[in-house]
Amino acid sequence: MKRAAALHVPPAASLRRRQPVLATLPASGAPRRVLHLLSTLQRGGTEMALLRLLPRMDPACWSFRVAWLHGPGDLVAPFAAACGGVPPEPLGLRFKADLRVLPRIVRMARREHIDLIQTHMDLADYYGAAAARLTGSRLVSIRQNADEFRTRRTWKRPPFLALEHLSYAAADAVVAVSEGLVDFLARAERLPRHKTVVIPNGVDEMIAARAPERSAARRTLGWPAAGPVLGSVGRLAEQKGHRYLLLAFPAILAGHPEARLVLAGEGPERAALEAEARRLGIDGRVLFLGHRDDVATILAALDLFAFPSLWEGMPMALLEAMSLALPVVAARGVGVDEAVTDGVTGLLVAPRDVEGTAAALLRLLRDPAEAARLGDAARCRVHERYALGRVADQFDRLYRRVLGGVR
Repeated sequence: MKRAAALHVPPAASLRRRQPVLATLPASGAPRRVLHLLSTLQRGGTEMALLRLLPRMDPACWSFRVAWLHGPGDLVAPFAAACGGVPPEPLGLRFKADLRVLPRIVRMARREHIDLIQTHMDLADYYGAAAARLTGSRLVSIRQNADEFRTRRTWKRPPFLALEHLSYAAADAVVAVSEGLVDFLARAERLPRHKTVVIPNGVDEMIAARAPERSAARRTLGWPAAGPVLGSVGRLAEQKGHRYLLLAFPAILAGHPEARLVLAGEGPERAALEAEARRLGIDGRVLFLGHRDDVATILAALDLFAFPSLWEGMPMALLEAMSLALPVVAARGVGVDEAVTDGVTGLLVAPRDVEGTAAALLRLLRDPAEAARLGDAARCRVHERYALGRVADQFDRLYRRVLGGVR
């Protein structure tokens, strides 16, 4: 997660609106305009969750624009397609407290007649809060992760908390992707519960229908038809805990020497993880796929899905695996234990628990009937709670309430 330096945002009470906000949402006429402000436009969970959501919102009611603060525009083309051909706008942030960016956001909001700004990730929260106050746009902020950084006692914590509190004060609503995340943020940052709405990440209901059958998926990927294949999907970063899955894999191989482990994703920890696999002598049985656009095919080719993440909010990769009826073994954590009920929709282990992870994976490999039962229950859980259409309806209702209310 990106961290902000001491960016100066004027107190909420000292800022004045410069254009009015309509008191009611019109029943007809032009769609209301929403600006999604992101810190980055890379292939991360936050960006992908938004990218999947936008096409499911009613275009007769909502018109979307996207802007991002810094970094490469890996997702410019797909976001442009999701926004009716209008490409995302780069804001050119040079460093965290680059105040040249604020007037750029303000100009964009006025030029595009933005009614509501929704911010994603910390830096975007701070700049977006100031821009919303200066333009009169309504403001919705979304929180995705129970980051361990939010509880670290360092010199950065007081200015960080000050900025968080200012962004909370400016927001009309704060979306958290799980109930557990609300509790975490209330403890760690005094999140105002009266402003908080829980809307989880959503899974495309058609992902399972588009996925091939397992043997066909393995043929497509060029993988052997025989032998168990375990896998995980996610950015190769410290947060995702892949090292502990690698440490558990030798125990899997001791009982199932034909097993393979597949890691799909790219990130800063890839070289270290590859070195760890070599050190453990398992590099010949571990496949690092890098970034892939065929995640549904990869998931369909797996026998088990492992999710060893150290902190989360409501992980998309886990929900997608569950939607394909994959048996899952996941590290217990915020949001994860709402999707996965231990022994019902998957198996939960403690974070960093190498022996527990190995034992849970071996248990499911040895008992295909239990694995199938857990996978079926997981698919039902996702369809009942996390269907993308349901999530789009929740955002539609939230936007209408925020735009119809008076702060």
